[in-house]
Amino acid sequence: MSHDSDNKPQRSSVPGVFNWGLVRRALRAAEEGVYCWDIPSGEIYYTEQCLRMMGLPFRELAPNIFTSPELTIHEEDRQHFINAVQRYLDRPTSSPLRVEVRLLNLRSRGWRWIRVNGLAERGRDKKAVQLVGVWVDITRRKMADLHAMEDRDLFRHLINYLPDNIYYKNRESRFVMANEATARKMGVRTPSDLIGCKDTHFFSDDTTEIARQEELEIMRTGKPITNRIHKESWKGGHSSWCRLSKFPWYAADGSIKGIVGISSDVTELVETQQRYRRMAEQLDQRNRALEKEIKLAREIQFALQSQRIPSREWKNEETGTRRFAHFHHIYSPCAGVAGDCFEVFPVGDTGVGMLICDVMGHGVQAALIASMLRGLLEQFVSLANTPGLFLSNLNRQLWRIFDKANLTMFTTACYVYFDLQKKRLTITTAGHPVPIIMSAEGKAFQPLMRRSPALGLLENAPFRESDITLEPGMKLMLFTDGLPEARNSAGDEMGAVRVMELLERNRPENIKEMLDFALAGMHSFTQFPEQDDDICLVGVEFTEENPA
Repeated sequence: MSHDSDNKPQRSSVPGVFNWGLVRRALRAAEEGVYCWDIPSGEIYYTEQCLRMMGLPFRELAPNIFTSPELTIHEEDRQHFINAVQRYLDRPTSSPLRVEVRLLNLRSRGWRWIRVNGLAERGRDKKAVQLVGVWVDITRRKMADLHAMEDRDLFRHLINYLPDNIYYKNRESRFVMANEATARKMGVRTPSDLIGCKDTHFFSDDTTEIARQEELEIMRTGKPITNRIHKESWKGGHSSWCRLSKFPWYAADGSIKGIVGISSDVTELVETQQRYRRMAEQLDQRNRALEKEIKLAREIQFALQSQRIPSREWKNEETGTRRFAHFHHIYSPCAGVAGDCFEVFPVGDTGVGMLICDVMGHGVQAALIASMLRGLLEQFVSLANTPGLFLSNLNRQLWRIFDKANLTMFTTACYVYFDLQKKRLTITTAGHPVPIIMSAEGKAFQPLMRRSPALGLLENAPFRESDITLEPGMKLMLFTDGLPEARNSAGDEMGAVRVMELLERNRPENIKEMLDFALAGMHSFTQFPEQDDDICLVGVEFTEENPA
């Protein structure tokens, strides 16, 4: 129930007499509500502010929150409230009752937080007979505290699930807060076990001193350290690496309370980089050694390759007629060493053999096979006047070598044999481009030939021959596929047809011009300063002089 007794004196003109009217006005002006609970009778008196907190009009009967807490106290706070009041009443003390609960607004059915304060009046037997006190509305403060607590819980939940190490240190560089990742890194059970510790508990003296000086500088200048790779030496003797950032930790008044640190373990990354760096250095050393070896191999390869091919001459002693074969070649590897090779060698007293080869692939492996071909060539030079038989034996020997070495390799080849006395030219190919011939009249063409497999693929592959009559002024050019397969920016190939059209337009006067025109035409077509494949061109020109 609620009472504000009218029987109390409203004013007093006698000094020292209680003026109830002034007290009433003071209570109505206060924000706190005042109550008075008569414990033996169970009656309770509320001021207007108490009733307003419960959503009741003035003078309306209101439930007694002490004897009927189920009507107004939130169920989650009810038992705590009952226990706190009972303990206070049962145990005489000079301290006041203070308990915070959620109070029901009986009109809006909403809840507000209040703090119930009280002082008990006790009889001679020390039992409480009356409880007088105030209600203070703490809803705003309590909600702010709850929001702040929720924010702290969310923040704590967030940083505990982050894989990075997050921590706060005070001005003495002692930990005041840390997440679980930091606790795991430091080898302690919970983040709480870090509170009050310094780096000296975990790291070596050198690492500790570096960290302390960094943090002192941050607190002195306010300048942070961001994303620095830092090596950590631990007390146990092992080391680790982390990506570290440290920032000043500011208080509400703007002063610096300490530092905030964020770090992530990058030990595996750094050690991997270090391994790769060592491997790169070793690889660089090996590459330099290999480059020297390739340079030496290139010099040897060029030394073995003919630099100048002397002309071959045949003379008819009866008529005085003289026939000549004049040679020229261009040898241009795209790498240090090449898989293209050629040989021009005399056969008997009147013949010449010309062999050009293109080993599958590029570089050292192809160059080794090319060198091996030169060695095999000497074994079958006695068969050089029969091109088909010559290539068959060369193929069979090469196949046996590849088979024994369990290699899948091959080389294309074109072999030309001509006899100045008989004026006969015989061509045979092994998967290789057919040579281009220019007649004395300037007509360029490729003789029709049946294709044969490359050398080294089939043990008993057949190689067919094609015969052509030598004519004075005739020119012949052997070439590897680096010439016809050169591509321009659109992806189009040069092709043998374009080469022949180019030669017919320019009408070279000698074999050197023929090869030079072909190479220059390729570079003009591709517009690339560097070639993608080895290029080897070998040419011969036939001339004849009759006595006047």
